[in-house]
Amino acid sequence: MGKRSARTTAKQVRKKPAPRKRIARARLWNWVDVAWVAVMLLIAKVFTILTLGHRFTALMPVEGVVGVRVALLIVLYLVILMVLAYRAHCRNLSFVDAYRLRPDSRVSALTDISKSDSKKYFSAWKSVLMVVTFFVVLRTFAIIYTYVTRELGWVTPPSESLTDLFGASVFGLAAAIISIVILAPFIEELVFRVIMFDTFVRSMAIAFAVILQGLIFALYHFSLWAAIPNFLLALACVYLIQKCKTSLPAITLHVLYNAAVVAAAFYLAMV
Repeated sequence: MGKRSARTTAKQVRKKPAPRKRIARARLWNWVDVAWVAVMLLIAKVFTILTLGHRFTALMPVEGVVGVRVALLIVLYLVILMVLAYRAHCRNLSFVDAYRLRPDSRVSALTDISKSDSKKYFSAWKSVLMVVTFFVVLRTFAIIYTYVTRELGWVTPPSESLTDLFGASVFGLAAAIISIVILAPFIEELVFRVIMFDTFVRSMAIAFAVILQGLIFALYHFSLWAAIPNFLLALACVYLIQKCKTSLPAITLHVLYNAAVVAAAFYLAMV
């Protein structure tokens, strides 16, 4: 009797369902997220233009104007990062996974559009080689493009000059590095190449999705003169993020590209 009771109790224990852990399911980006970031970027851009163009900045010394601009840009970038973190939380994803900041993120397998296995990604040295190759090609094109447009009389507008915006000083250079070289590429890649492109590619043909994100990226900078180089940069970055299955190579290329622009602008101004 004792053995039979023990067996019955053992069977009951086995049949008893184990408690299930509630695991939040990751959700893909959608048009609501695109609308969020689009409105966010538009407000930030308009606010920046209106504030920097206010007449009180004309009464300040150059260092003061640069300080106001840098402080404003950093605050805007921090607000944008907070919004991006919130949207990742709404997707039930960590910030790293949501924005594909590592090759094995939970989103890579869901959003990858290549025919290869989503678990396979380029090795580090191949990613570095691709980044360097794209950087050399883009910078070569930028140099030729600048020379041709200058010969045609279409020079860079003064309002788009980095030294006019930040001032041709060491402080201005440091400010440009923080805002243009570090913060801007990081945020723009997360917005345009992750949220927007991943949403576009599930709703339309891949070629149209690539072109559309490139056009939006070029128009976002409000620079007709730099529209073509920015469009080509967008194409290179979206290729990198799809081949390498992580946004890190695209961010690296964008950082290097902007760093070359900043270095050239300040070198010519200080010589």
